[in-house]
Amino acid sequence: MKPGEELMVLLELNEYDILKYKLKKQLEFEDSGNLELYKQKNFADLIVNHYSFDENEDFLHRNPLNYQSDWDRSVVSIDQFLFTHPEMDEEMCFKDLLALEDMNAINKDRILYDNLDNWEEEYREANVIKMENLREMMKLLPRRSSKYRKPGIAGLFINILLIFVGIMIYLNPEFIQSSSLVIVPELVVDLNQLLYDTQWFSFLGLASILLLVLYVILNNAFSRFSRDFRSEKNKYAERTFDKWEKEMKKSQLKQSRILNDYADLVIKEPSKSFLKLKTLIGPELLMNKFKAYVRRVESRHDWMTKHYSIVMFCFRTLFIASLFMFIIFMFAGFAFLRGWIGV
Repeated sequence: MKPGEELMVLLELNEYDILKYKLKKQLEFEDSGNLELYKQKNFADLIVNHYSFDENEDFLHRNPLNYQSDWDRSVVSIDQFLFTHPEMDEEMCFKDLLALEDMNAINKDRILYDNLDNWEEEYREANVIKMENLREMMKLLPRRSSKYRKPGIAGLFINILLIFVGIMIYLNPEFIQSSSLVIVPELVVDLNQLLYDTQWFSFLGLASILLLVLYVILNNAFSRFSRDFRSEKNKYAERTFDKWEKEMKKSQLKQSRILNDYADLVIKEPSKSFLKLKTLIGPELLMNKFKAYVRRVESRHDWMTKHYSIVMFCFRTLFIASLFMFIIFMFAGFAFLRGWIGV
């Protein structure tokens, strides 16, 4: 057990609310394939269940509907999985059951359906609780907060305008000269000529433009990140979960039809007991998609909480530095043209 987990167990025993942490750890532990985790009501039981679970346990004793791509390559069909039944003295797989000569077709059919129903019921019950936990995790995240604001839009527009002016000075000074954008149009043409005549001034101008462009790019990227971070916790997240629940029901119905068709077929033709597991994992793939979504929101929230103040400080510093660099560029050009400084 990790020190942080031990601390949370102690907090829970002292009646502190650690529901968010429990759900987060449960989501992490579920990657092990342990289907018993969802049954644990408190964090202490969750920890005990997780650390007592053997990830290298025989896959053939697990629920085949929980199949994962990282399972042993030899596990490919549902007729390989072992099960027990009250009417049987020992565990066996479907292939062995269908090969029994001293059991009639009616009993085989009943045992087959009983086990398929048990697997389906267990998997659906787990999925319902997992979906509720994922939704609860989203609800526990703080809603829109004025604390996490995007970088100022005024600074963005100022930088874009300066980038435009800088590029025009380099490439098309006549445009600025004829558009009344500057008080002294002739100065623009002189600055353009100076860029070609003086290497250090040209480098200074290029560096100032690149710094302005860097600010705009990072500003846009962080603004998109902030927008996604906030929107994923608002009412649209609830709509997303409602949509996903409908998708899950459709996928489970499809899975159920495949299993029913399989049971009808193998009773008539026992030799066709092979059923590829990958045809049954539609609901599991959806669940993995939902988990990835919630993990992304959770990680963005944690990242924003930890680094927001540092990021905003860097943005302010970058904005001031880019603005100051451009002012130096313009002032140096003006001073050089007026003869205040030499090359």
